[in-house]
Amino acid sequence: MWIRSRDELATSLEQRIVNGELLPGALLPSERLLSEEYGISRSMVREALRTLAERRLIDVVPGRGSFVHQATIEDSVDRLTDVFDQRQVTARHLIEARKMVETTAAWLAAERADDGERRAIEQALVAFDGSDRLLDRVRGDLAFHLAVVHGAGNPFVETMFRAIQPYTVELMLRSLSDEAVVAESVPYHRQILDGIHQRQPQVAADAMFAHLSVGLTAYGDDLDQNLDVVTRTSLSKLSGSGSNVSLDDLLRMSRDAS
Repeated sequence: MWIRSRDELATSLEQRIVNGELLPGALLPSERLLSEEYGISRSMVREALRTLAERRLIDVVPGRGSFVHQATIEDSVDRLTDVFDQRQVTARHLIEARKMVETTAAWLAAERADDGERRAIEQALVAFDGSDRLLDRVRGDLAFHLAVVHGAGNPFVETMFRAIQPYTVELMLRSLSDEAVVAESVPYHRQILDGIHQRQPQVAADAMFAHLSVGLTAYGDDLDQNLDVVTRTSLSKLSGSGSNVSLDDLLRMSRDAS
């Protein structure tokens, strides 16, 4: 098979990966063999492999070769984040999405979570309640919601939550830096936990729905602003009050929780 450019080679190799001819973890032929097989220079082969690596289709290991990449949830999140960033996500958009995903997750967690998963949810809530610093409270809030989603026992639900996780962290910053929102929304955490502990799906789901709905009435003009703008405004206010929380801190927290 003769190829005329690095892009054609990258496309051909991608098709072999997608079609299952090259399975996750498989070692690709060497640059020399690919050059001979496709009739192009080794420099073009190298550039095509670099393209595939940038797209996370292969992993290039110095001294060993190129391997087909094992796809992860994080890969999907990164790609979706690129799409969401172009769509001007607002707090309203995110709240609506979270209500769909997390209300179902709370219901399923009440039905399915085992003892260890219920314990993880409770421990996350204890850590949240015991936190004084804003960044620690955001971290605890994220851990609580992640634990509920994990307790649902559905990989699709967990993947959907992780797809919006970076934005969820930003929304949590907006909520937890607002005393009125905290006063109204945080008590629902305990109701969610109680519903899960007591195997009462409706109680857990209703509490999650109410918890996530608070922002719809409490955010004011922020509700329909670009979430990135809202986040930067929240960070600016925190900076003025002596807090050193940065956007990088939030994004790092989201990645570390994955």
